[in-house]
Amino acid sequence: MTKASLSDRYIKAGFIWLLIGMIFGIWMGITESFHFSNAHAHTNLVGFLLSLIFGFTLKHFSGLAEHPQAKLQFWMFQLGAIVLVLGKIVVALDSSNNAPVAVGSLITLLGTALFVWMLFRLKSQ
Repeated sequence: MTKASLSDRYIKAGFIWLLIGMIFGIWMGITESFHFSNAHAHTNLVGFLLSLIFGFTLKHFSGLAEHPQAKLQFWMFQLGAIVLVLGKIVVALDSSNNAPVAVGSLITLLGTALFVWMLFRLKSQ
């Protein structure tokens, strides 16, 4: 079995995020815990959708995955998304504590900025 490419890892991570978001959404509906809707939305948009977009972009620009910072960018973005979503859950439970959202947002932003920087530094293929 071969080692998964970075684009494959992003796509697989995206579908894990989708599964988590769907389970989260079903749980919210069953328990009528709609105060978590912001966290649910971020699970699906930041976790699922952006991971898929990054994965398909890596497939389209194959040299992008070879950038020395590509693995760092993957882990930075995924970590940021996790902290962001968990932070949204914390805020839903205690609106006075938004520090995890701020930290997760900044890490996610840095991961996205690194991806954009790598994309624009890529030599044409």
